[in-house]
Amino acid sequence: MYFIKKMVFTLIAVALIGSVNLFAQKGGHGHGGHGGIRHGGKVAVIKGSRFRPAKIVVWHPGWGPKRAFNRRWIFFPRYNFYWDNWRNVYVYRNGTVWVNNSTPPPTVVNVNIDNEKHYELKENEDDTDEVYSNNESHSKDYKPE
Repeated sequence: MYFIKKMVFTLIAVALIGSVNLFAQKGGHGHGGHGGIRHGGKVAVIKGSRFRPAKIVVWHPGWGPKRAFNRRWIFFPRYNFYWDNWRNVYVYRNGTVWVNNSTPPPTVVNVNIDNEKHYELKENEDDTDEVYSNNESHSKDYKPE
């Protein structure tokens, strides 16, 4: 009897471990995994963001419910911070460190950011979780008017 129970347990364990790959999301550009794109005979590996939604969504952020966005990142050049539509967080510099927070940066607490000039960043930056790594170029390309 002990042998049969041990054998059944082992078979169940093997079946469960084998099914993990069956249900795992396969890699592909923009779906949280690694995918390969052929370019000039070479394969370029692209790591997508694990935050990318499975379907195309039109975003209406809490700070601007009448606005509609198709891209992940919204940049506010006057105050130099970002809004992440996928994670519903603000990304801003706190001293020398960039932070993600569900509350806006202290510099805009009493500001209606819906009225502030903002830019929807390009689609190629959607899978960039550390969008602030391009902050210098964003600050040059997008001007507060």
